Amino acid sequence: MSRSQPFVRSLFDAVFHRPQMQAVNGYFSTFTAYAPSFTTWQGGLYEAELTRSIIESGADHASKLKPEVSGSAQPIAARALAHQPNPWMTTPQFIKRVWTMLQVNDTALIVPMLSDDGSTITGYYPILPGQCTAYDVDGALWLMLTFPTGDETLVEWSRVGVMTRHQYRSDLFGDGTNVLQPTLELMHAQNEAEQAAIKQGAAIRFIGKLSQNRNEEDRDKARKEFNAQLSADNAGGIAVYDKIFSDVEQVTPQSYTVDAEQMERIEKSAYRFFGSNEDIVMNKADEDTFNSFYEGRIEPFAVQLGFVVTSMTYTANEIAHGNSVMFSANRLEFASNTTKLNVAVALFDRGIWCGNQVADVFQSAHYDGGERHVIRGEYIDLALISEHTAEQAAQAAQTNANIAAIDVSSGYGDTKEVDDASETK
Repeated sequence: MSRSQPFVRSLFDAVFHRPQMQAVNGYFSTFTAYAPSFTTWQGGLYEAELTRSIIESGADHASKLKPEVSGSAQPIAARALAHQPNPWMTTPQFIKRVWTMLQVNDTALIVPMLSDDGSTITGYYPILPGQCTAYDVDGALWLMLTFPTGDETLVEWSRVGVMTRHQYRSDLFGDGTNVLQPTLELMHAQNEAEQAAIKQGAAIRFIGKLSQNRNEEDRDKARKEFNAQLSADNAGGIAVYDKIFSDVEQVTPQSYTVDAEQMERIEKSAYRFFGSNEDIVMNKADEDTFNSFYEGRIEPFAVQLGFVVTSMTYTANEIAHGNSVMFSANRLEFASNTTKLNVAVALFDRGIWCGNQVADVFQSAHYDGGERHVIRGEYIDLALISEHTAEQAAQAAQTNANIAAIDVSSGYGDTKEVDDASETK
């Protein structure tokens, strides 16, 4: 019996369902460029050890972001985003890949996964085309995606999520990371110099002065005999020479490498470009350092990703009615125990957090009844505070009047005190 053919032949087919190419009417004209396009940068940014470490550390922190779906509309894609946006990635992997593509290329593209009907969004996939060009299709903006495998497809701009950094010259895409090329070249030159220094330092070199003039054949023979003593077979480590040489002097290898101060400037240039620092990369950051990194890098990324996914998922009418997808992180997981305790007590006592939310801060398991919100007894609704205060004041005045009347009848006071008590009431 013949074997049945698989439903899809490649990841490209699985994501795009082999769409039919549509005729284009030319490049989509923008304000700054007639033919706007985005090309994946081949400058080796992700191949350099330092820059990859910086990108990876940021991606690890960003992958902890949690999707928060709001509104009554609950599409399939939004539900899938909570755990697995596509069949090949979990949510942390999805976010981590989007972060990495954005840092390397200054542009990250996310396309929707569609069901068989071609309209229902079932998930999201971050793509990395070799080139992306904007075209006009019947007066609408479409993107032509060209992949290194040679596959091509057209996708409506409204269906594609486009995230950018350093967006200035292009109306649609980020300006690219070519500005970091000089720093990458210095880093590469430093690595080359260090390798050359190690190789040269491993070789023992001498200059030998012959005692008298020799022909070329004798010089070659003398050189080979002396060099033979420098091999690994010479266990004693002593080289000797006879009267053929009048003097032998060892040559100390000299090689140039970037000094510590210059190397520090190179590293700071890379850290500055990505908005990171050594403590973040080496996982040595304290609470204040991490909070600064979160607010400066992770939070802007989370906000942009939330708006991009929301625009891809919901219609304008659904968004107007409060439907959205946002990404948040529990920064308290990184905070000190003192900070965790202070925040948890303040928010729990005021009924803002439930018990399970406090448990999440301390990485504890949820418990029965932990979803309830409680509040401390001495707190009062602000809208009722004037009512309660007036009632209590009236009761206190009546009590004082009664005490004054008793004192008068007992001879301990006078009529004026009673009148004053009445006025107080």
